[in-house]
Parts: sequence; structure tokens; C-alpha cells
Amino acid sequence: MSKPVETFYTVGFHHLSVDVKKIGTSLPDAQLNYLSAKQVRGLLEAAFAIAPSVEFPAEPELRIMTSGAKFVVQIKAGGLNFISWSSSVKAGGKTTPAQIFDAISGADNKVDDASTGGGVIMGFAGGLLAKMNVGLLAVAIIAVNSFTFWFMSRPPKTLLPKFTVMQSEPAERLLADVAGIYETGGSSGDRRLEIKKDGVVERIKFNEHRVASQKQTYTVKAVDAGGKPALVTDRKSIITIKDPQSLVLFGDTYRRVMR
Repeated sequence: MSKPVETFYTVGFHHLSVDVKKIGTSLPDAQLNYLSAKQVRGLLEAAFAIAPSVEFPAEPELRIMTSGAKFVVQIKAGGLNFISWSSSVKAGGKTTPAQIFDAISGADNKVDDASTGGGVIMGFAGGLLAKMNVGLLAVAIIAVNSFTFWFMSRPPKTLLPKFTVMQSEPAERLLADVAGIYETGGSSGDRRLEIKKDGVVERIKFNEHRVASQKQTYTVKAVDAGGKPALVTDRKSIITIKDPQSLVLFGDTYRRVMR
């Protein structure tokens, strides 16, 4: 009996470091080739471990490819959300690393939704690979290579509108005008922005009793975005100046509480 051919995987990383230990929108998209099944299983376990620390606007994903099959593992809502690109029946829902790996490797043709206990029927290409003839396999390889080229050459996604950086004098005036402390509210989960005249911004998230649970530090530059003044951060986000007393970041309105 001949020895089974080992399957190798290509894995793309979005908003993730290649060791799946860091998450962030500033991380560039990356790709690793010729990964073994054991390595892919390790990446899934690492993704599951880091899932509770994901914070908007990061949208981390593992994009796993084999010959003729493509899968996406989204790290969101504290768990892993699995999507099969290779099945006519799109499947999703929180799943465990073991369930996802079985699905990708073709070891099982069902994945139980961990959040509901229900079964999601999925068409997994892994179990069909052994039955593919040489012609179909060649077509699959071409398709995967084409996807890889598109994936690596596409321009980076950005949420920023078109803007023009202000000259130094109006930029200094704008930073002096908006410098101060702004908050979304006073409850657990609310946030604070502290903007300094030198362009340093600290973003704080409160837990109970207004204790800071998270802190992020940005640098910003004054810009003109669509004819309106705004601040662009070094993390590729934009702070919109709604009026002299309020700012908007990631859809949340921050109101001035102190200069």
C-alpha cells in the first residue's frame, strides 16, 4: 500500500502577526507557504487563545488554502468563525480549532456550531481531493495560484477618506483648538480621548468605577478631509471634528469635558 501524500497549506494573515500572537490594523498582510497539518492546527489553537483580546477596528483573519480549496477563519466575538469558500453551501458560526481543522483537512463533513449545539452541513473539498483526476487538479492549482497573486498584489484596505495635510501654521491652530479631554460617557465601557497640542493622543477605555482597563497612544496630524478639518492617526483612522465641543472616532461621539 502506498504512503498517503501529505497535504501542505498556504495561510494568509490579515491584521495578524504570522505567529498569531499580535493583532492590529497596522500589521501588514502576510502569507506563509508549505505549512504542514500540524503547523496549521497550531495556528488555529493560537487564534482561539488570542480571540478574547480582539478589539475594534481590528478584523483578524486566517485565510487557509489547499489545492482547490479556500477557507476563512475570522477571529471575532471572542471565538473563531469558520467560512468555507469551496462549498456551494456557505457555512459559518463559532467553532473549535479541532472542528475547523477536521473541516479543512476533510476528516469530517459536519461541523457542530459550538454556540448552539446544532449541525452545519458543509461541503468540504478535502475529501474530494483524492478523487480528482490530473486535469481537474491542474485547474485547481491554477485557480489557487491566481487567488494568491490577487491576494498579495491587491492594495491595502483603508477606511480613510481622501484628505490633504494642512500647512504647519493652520495645523498648529487646529491642534490648539481641539486640545483637551473628550469622553463618550461615564459608564463601564465608555472611552476617553486626551488630545495634546503636540499631536499626541491617548485613548482610554473604562471598566467599572471608571478605572482605565485599556490605553492606546496615537500621534495625529491635522488634515482637510472633504473640506472639513480632521485629525488622521498613525493607525490609519480619522478623528472627525463634528463641532467645537465634540469629535467622532470609529462612529463614537466624544464630547469635551475639559480643556
